[in-house]
This record gives sequence, C-alpha cells and structure tokens, in this order.
Amino acid sequence: MLIAVTGDTHGRIDAIKSELERKKPDYLLHTGDFYPDGIKLAHHLGIDFTGVRGNCDTGKKGKRQEIVDLAGHRFCILHGHKHRVKTTLNNVYYYGQEIGAEVIVFGHTHIPCCESHNGIWLINPGSPSLPRSGSMASYVLIKAEPDILLPDLITIRL
Repeated sequence: MLIAVTGDTHGRIDAIKSELERKKPDYLLHTGDFYPDGIKLAHHLGIDFTGVRGNCDTGKKGKRQEIVDLAGHRFCILHGHKHRVKTTLNNVYYYGQEIGAEVIVFGHTHIPCCESHNGIWLINPGSPSLPRSGSMASYVLIKAEPDILLPDLITIRL
C-alpha cells in the first residue's frame, strides 16, 4: 500500500495534485489547514482519505484527530497546534505512546519531519504550497505492508 501524506495546503493544491497523479497512491492522509483540500484531492485521485481539521479550518466539518489502521499499522492523524508542535515534538511522541500509535502524522509547522523514536514515527509532510523556515515544498509517501513501514520525504518545485 502506498500512502500519501500532505497538509497545510491552504487552498493551493495544483502542485500536490500533479505530484500525486504521477505517484498514484492508494490512500491519502491530510493533516489539516484547508481540510477540504484533502477531500478534493482524494476525490480527484479516486482513493480513500482520512484527514483532520487544523487551526485554520474554523467552521469546517471534520474531526480534530483520527486514528486509522492501514496495512497493519496504527496511524494517529492530528494537526499539531493543540500539542504545541512548533516548540517541541515531545508532546506528540508521548501521546503516540499513550494511544499505541506506530505513526503520528501532524502538520501545523509547514516544516517537514520524518523521524523514528523508539518505534514511533513522527511524520510532518511540511507544506506543498507554503513551506517555511527555508524548507522546500514537500509531502511524504509511505510504503506500508504488514512488516514494512518506509516513509519517504519528497520535495517538489513550486
């Protein structure tokens, strides 16, 4: 299974849409901030989707957090603003431990992160439209099988 992870799209989905059309993922995760962008992308690609609302999604329908099992792995998707990811990743890491997640997918910072700590992956796809702090536009593709979890941070040109 190939899982695409994006977020913080802020209504600008042309670049990520083109990328995902080429990569042909099986599933899409969206970390919020223009949650409806995730719905549009999944619909366009004809794939299933799990997404959450971010701090810029006021008045939108959708959950603030989702837990989903994909290819035998437990993913927790959240935006990150409630866990203060701009100042520390400890909060999402320990939260992942508490809920038994193998992967915490978050956004909010617009800065990519793809690292494993004691068996928990912390994955922030960055932003495919509004990167910050010198990072490039980006998203993540995860190859997931029952015994395999291989995230790949991919940068794109705007």
